[in-house]
Amino acid sequence: MSDGVTVKVEGLDELERKLLALGQEMGAKALVEGSYGAAKVIQDKMKENIVSAGAYDTGLLYKSISRKRVIYAKDGTVSIITGVSKATKGVDKDGKLRVPWRYAHLVEANKPFAKDAGESTRKTVVARFTEVLLKKIKRYTT
Repeated sequence: MSDGVTVKVEGLDELERKLLALGQEMGAKALVEGSYGAAKVIQDKMKENIVSAGAYDTGLLYKSISRKRVIYAKDGTVSIITGVSKATKGVDKDGKLRVPWRYAHLVEANKPFAKDAGESTRKTVVARFTEVLLKKIKRYTT
């Protein structure tokens, strides 16, 4: 798979104050949900890129694109991993068993569906993160 794309949101002082007012548990939950919602933009763009690059084939790679929440309790870091799932298995057009994550890097080398998705949606991801986060803050504060 390609290198990861990191989006860091800075300068949201008012948002930080509101999250702190919610308390640690609710604030963390809102951040996780906001991040997960924003990652859907990248997930959708990856799928779109697979189809437009002609890498759809049997649809197995397309179906394997997913998001996963990873929360590191030690430092409170939240990571949303968007990419090819190890859990997806299926049969290719030649009847051979395929596991997409094992060969996704080969497709990515020829048709950069993941890297392009991260780079081309950067602004949309930040906007979606803010939108989802503000909805969650409003829900938890009213």
